[in-house]
Amino acid sequence: MAWRYRCGTCDTTWGWVSKEAADGIRTRHREQCHDGGVPGKEEFTSDAQSATDNPTALLITGALFAFGAVVWIWQQITGT
Repeated sequence: MAWRYRCGTCDTTWGWVSKEAADGIRTRHREQCHDGGVPGKEEFTSDAQSATDNPTALLITGALFAFGAVVWIWQQITGT
């Protein structure tokens, strides 16, 4: 999972990085630009929501999983 830090006070956004890197960026930015304080409009977000951005892909994946489950159950019942 990737994370992004955005300072709304400075209107500055950094790219998607690991959580540790984003936390380091946030800490350095606070120290360098805000005298160690917390900016008023700060965002620290993950890209986890992007997994639900495409409901069609989720529907297809769910349908394939369900089909596989039905085939497996059928094989268990019929013994083939």
